Amino acid sequence: MTVENAEKGWTEMNSKIKTKWNKFSDSDVDGFKDKMHLISEKIQKVYSITKEKAEEEYKDFKKANDMK
Repeated sequence: MTVENAEKGWTEMNSKIKTKWNKFSDSDVDGFKDKMHLISEKIQKVYSITKEKAEEEYKDFKKANDMK
C-alpha cells in the first residue's frame, strides 16, 4: 500500500468516525489514527454510556466498515 492510499483510507475512516460519533472533536478523531482501539473508551466517556455498550457500538462499527 502506498502512502497516498493509506492516507486516503484514513481520510475516509476519519469521515465515517465523525459521522457516526459527531460529538468527537477533530483532535479526538485524529488521535485514533494509529490507535483505533481507543475509540470504545472515548465513546463511553463522551456519550456517558456503559463500557459494554461502547464496546458493542465499536464492534458494530468495525463490522460495518470491514475492519479487523
